[in-house]
Amino acid sequence: MNIKLISFFVAFLISSVNLMAVGDKTVLLQLAGNWKFSIGDDNTWANADFNDSKWETIAVPSAWEDQGFYGHDGYAWYRNEFTLTREMKTRELFITLGYINDVDQVFVNGHLVGFSGSFPPNYSSATDALRKYPIPSEFLNANGKNVIAVRVYNYQMSGGIVTGDACIFSYNWPKPDLSLAGMWLFRTGDNSAWKLTDCNDNQWSKIVVPGNWENQGYKDYDGIACYRKHFAVNDDITNQKMVIILGKINNSDEVYLNGVLIGATGKMPSPITKNNKKIQEVDSQELRVYDIPDGLLTSKKDNVVTIRVFDSEQKGGIIEGSIGLMKLANFKRFYKNTAHSTY
Repeated sequence: MNIKLISFFVAFLISSVNLMAVGDKTVLLQLAGNWKFSIGDDNTWANADFNDSKWETIAVPSAWEDQGFYGHDGYAWYRNEFTLTREMKTRELFITLGYINDVDQVFVNGHLVGFSGSFPPNYSSATDALRKYPIPSEFLNANGKNVIAVRVYNYQMSGGIVTGDACIFSYNWPKPDLSLAGMWLFRTGDNSAWKLTDCNDNQWSKIVVPGNWENQGYKDYDGIACYRKHFAVNDDITNQKMVIILGKINNSDEVYLNGVLIGATGKMPSPITKNNKKIQEVDSQELRVYDIPDGLLTSKKDNVVTIRVFDSEQKGGIIEGSIGLMKLANFKRFYKNTAHSTY
């Protein structure tokens, strides 16, 4: 049962749109082709100003064994650069690098934007994970070069950025007025105190949102987990009617803003539930959008959104789509301009 605490009008807008069409993506920049490449491992190679002029050149996508590095198992890095087009400056950007053997971290201008699997000594392969990561706008250089650096670890057999699309793209979802995509705080388990604004989350792990948690160190985890994000807003946002957009979630969720429940979809298991899989499944393709009550956001303190998520099997978490705050007026305008809208 859907128990969203959301305005009727916002709910009507969502139900009036073909969400599969809204969820299509637009490719803004192809990244397939020649990249700079070096075997080895050095954290300074993530920096935008690192001089890679003496590195080898390698094709992406393709295993490095097929390009002169036969038999190499271990670490290697890729680097490439791009400039923002006019259209890219108006979009919420994501990067995909297809499939990587086995573990990766992706940096843009020295900032970590995504990772899959775990590096040694706690090695865990993510060979089957499609790499898709958000690129927060604050990490981008709007008027100059931007550098992508990819750290890869391969345990055995074919290594590197091996197959699939490599590009920068944008979802055809509404662009938030304040994006919250990127690094969030995360922990598995459940505790009623975690939704409180003053909860001590200093020891929580970091996770990329959107992205399923199985690819980020929580392989095969089924159950309840919590996400938290601290953010600041300006008066322009606090004086407007706002909604929060949370993309697609597997499966049920409860969303708290500054300790107040503002929305929920699906059911959460109770402590006495013996088999979590008996909980009614929720359609993960359903776009999660919740109304923000007037006066709940403030520019005079730290704002905290906490998302409690239950997943019964397979991929779990906040898995795909735009993440952030949007003015209701802009949200309405997007759906009115969507070709698949019915009104």
